[in-house]
Amino acid sequence: MEKLLKDKVKEEQPRLSSLFEKVLLKNKLTHAYLMESKEIESAYVFSLWLAQSIFCEETENHLPCGLCNNCQRIVSQDFPDVTTIEPDGQTIKVDQIRDIKQTFIRSGMESRKKALIIKNAEKMTVSAANSLLKFIEEPDGMMHIFFLTNNSNRILSTIQSRCQQIYLHPTSKSALLAEVSKESSLTKKQVELIVELSESKKKAVELSSDEWFNSARETVSKWFQYLDKKNALAFIFVQQHLVKLGKDKEQQFLILDILLNMYRLELKEQVALDSFSKERYNNAIEVIITARKKLEANVSFQNVCEQLVWQVLY
Repeated sequence: MEKLLKDKVKEEQPRLSSLFEKVLLKNKLTHAYLMESKEIESAYVFSLWLAQSIFCEETENHLPCGLCNNCQRIVSQDFPDVTTIEPDGQTIKVDQIRDIKQTFIRSGMESRKKALIIKNAEKMTVSAANSLLKFIEEPDGMMHIFFLTNNSNRILSTIQSRCQQIYLHPTSKSALLAEVSKESSLTKKQVELIVELSESKKKAVELSSDEWFNSARETVSKWFQYLDKKNALAFIFVQQHLVKLGKDKEQQFLILDILLNMYRLELKEQVALDSFSKERYNNAIEVIITARKKLEANVSFQNVCEQLVWQVLY
């Protein structure tokens, strides 16, 4: 059964949802919010939950039930008084805002209340952003606007100063692990690795289905086994496989990040390790972190990896 929005926001944003529950209980929801999140969809879910609180038919103390007709229609984007604007191509154009303003000038379709959600708000043109200023400056008390962005610094200062700004933390690793496991046929260990390398569900899903990444994960796993067993083949493995695999800087960094997190997960999993083994894993982790810094300093990928092998093995 699909989770209700109220359950999703509690799971993904426990601190923020708790804070806003208090705001809703006091009926103190303000008219304009600027929500910053690394994952726009996470901010969108949060804004829909707040929209539910405005229109819920069965609301108790202003908290949305998530089950009534209005709540369900808001989730399915079939509620006329909750409107979402997204970029038309590369930008959100002034004509898009004008069309919405004409709708908002009239009273709500099903009530006098209205809610506007603007996804990727940093992509508003200056004229589009400016056209919203009057709405924000002179709220009628029945309208709410939610600006969603992954970079609030790219939002006009005139918009920023008129909104209450909130930051959504990345989805917790445990919640992300549960979500990706549910949608993937990968093993628990493989999903754990992907989650460690991801800041959002979107990124995790992309990695889990990425052909290059899955190939890299298998290749680096073999390299890890050679390193873990202090097998000198780890040195030859660099030239035979890794150099060919890491064709650009982004791929090279990801190869090192995969190895780094394999060591971290192994250290976390092997709780019964003796102190010598723990120290060995921690030393290897430090070596990989140093190797990453060398790559950032433009040392060649092959040299970085060969030096890494030498330091881990000897």
